[in-house]
Amino acid sequence: MKKLSGGKTFAVVAVAGGALAASVAPVLADVSAQSPSTSAVRVETNAKWKTWGAVAEVQVSYSCQAGVQAYLNVQLTQAVLGGIASGNAYRDPLPCTGGFETVTINVTATDRAFRLGTAFAKAELRGYSSGSSAKDERNVTIGL
Repeated sequence: MKKLSGGKTFAVVAVAGGALAASVAPVLADVSAQSPSTSAVRVETNAKWKTWGAVAEVQVSYSCQAGVQAYLNVQLTQAVLGGIASGNAYRDPLPCTGGFETVTINVTATDRAFRLGTAFAKAELRGYSSGSSAKDERNVTIGL
């Protein structure tokens, strides 16, 4: 019997592994299609500057299991001349349809006004009865 070299051994293992993955993939797809959906949330990257910076209008896309009641909390923080502008907004109840929805949240600035430019946003979505949760953090651009 002839001994396989390193390159041939790798090729045989790769082909066998690919065949195994191809045979299992359809089964995994069926399981994921039957599994209940999980929560997801995403802060959109553009926010609107309103009322001279007293408010930033932030859009948030979310998804949660159909029939669940949820709430959404959004925080916005921005470095401004002389300190930090920040604000928090809360939306409750938030209906869940099982698909993606987009809501507009008005975040009111405290202490200092928001300015045009980059800010940091955090969003958290929580389901009441399901206990599911999702979080997102990202830089957003506050513009006109």
